[in-house]
Amino acid sequence: MVERIAFILCLVLPAWSFAGGNEYEYGDDSGEAGPAYFGFVRDQRGVNLRGATVILQAKNGPKVEIKSNVLGVYRSHYSQNVKSTDVMISCEKPGYKFEKILVRTVSGIRYQEADCLMQTSPN
Repeated sequence: MVERIAFILCLVLPAWSFAGGNEYEYGDDSGEAGPAYFGFVRDQRGVNLRGATVILQAKNGPKVEIKSNVLGVYRSHYSQNVKSTDVMISCEKPGYKFEKILVRTVSGIRYQEADCLMQTSPN
């Protein structure tokens, strides 16, 4: 019985591990205007970082800043008039330096899933 429950959890839990899912903090906002941006902020060891500032910046638009939650997840929207691929994503957190963004997109979809990777700063 225990093995069966463990097997079922192994199948179900990965579906909840994506940042775009309906976590307790982010309800279903599929009716919102503009493409959605979401992902995790992690350090070089893969540890999720709480309280990091994620910055969304379009070429010709305002800057949007979001804080990652306790799970290291961020989620926001940008203007409906902007393509999801035209927005640059970066991250900031005291004690860390921005390393890179890992983007997972599907052509024709109005969202962008991107993980922000940070490196522990020596200072």
